[in-house]
Amino acid sequence: MRYSLEQYDKHGFLKSPKWLWLGWLFMAKAWVVFVVAGASRESGSKILNIVYPDHSMLYLGLAMGIPSIALMWLVSLRSPDRHWVNRIVSWGKAITLLTVISQFGQTLYHVYLEHGAFSWANGSTMVALLWFGIYVLQSKSVSDSLKTPAST
Repeated sequence: MRYSLEQYDKHGFLKSPKWLWLGWLFMAKAWVVFVVAGASRESGSKILNIVYPDHSMLYLGLAMGIPSIALMWLVSLRSPDRHWVNRIVSWGKAITLLTVISQFGQTLYHVYLEHGAFSWANGSTMVALLWFGIYVLQSKSVSDSLKTPAST
């Protein structure tokens, strides 16, 4: 037995690692900013203008965060009776890696727009995406947690 019994949910699915959840949350950062801006009524538009001065980048970030949010939601809906949910979650590793690559490309485009000038926000985003992509690609626990267990 590779994992302890506490690492499985009530349906027999391996729970996703906390680092995977944190990475998905990081990739949905536009949604986090959007919700925080919506929750603070008076200063919501100021927050959006500070973090996303170009509103098209906010919309692009919201669109790129949808796969992460969908995977977070679908992982919690897994059960032996929901075959379509289990199938989508089993594609989670590939979906996550494609989202990491697209967000990395978007960040490279931001660097291009700034004419290669260094920015801590872009640099730290690229490093975090690179580390998260390597983690998802190499981690056995991520692969095992997104698999559908064989029914007996």
